[in-house]
Amino acid sequence: MAITLIYLSDKGVSFGDTLLLWGTGRQQTRAFLDVSFDVSDFVMDLSKDYNGDSSHNIIQRRDIYKNYQRQDNFFFLNFDSTERRIEMEILYGFEIKIENITLDFAKGIEETAALLDTISKDKTQLSEGEYFFKDLKLAIASHEARGGEGNELAYFYCSNDVSHLIKN
Repeated sequence: MAITLIYLSDKGVSFGDTLLLWGTGRQQTRAFLDVSFDVSDFVMDLSKDYNGDSSHNIIQRRDIYKNYQRQDNFFFLNFDSTERRIEMEILYGFEIKIENITLDFAKGIEETAALLDTISKDKTQLSEGEYFFKDLKLAIASHEARGGEGNELAYFYCSNDVSHLIKN
């Protein structure tokens, strides 16, 4: 049985007795979850391509969780440069509730997008099998869109800031 995650777009996520608010510090987030994780932090230095300007560097601060609460699941928590939680990426193992709908990873991506369409009319198709819902501050993708096989939901992304996904 999958863990139920409740997504509150302007606040964060909750599952079980755990409420993870956007902007919560990395150490506090780790203490809330109280399980083992892997750290995946790196900096891709692009300054050589921009005449020494390091403002274009790609910086990732990510904690990776697998089999949370002894369940079959996999997710990432991403943090900004000040170590505040800003994003969550789920690859499998959760039932996701948003308002009055429930998403699960056994459903096809088109069915999942149609469910989200019932609570948001701000859908953009980013590519085949990949959708962005600006007002919900989330994106979803199928296995095929992520380089695998099958059109089931394989990726759920949510954040307090999705400006990087908005095309000008």
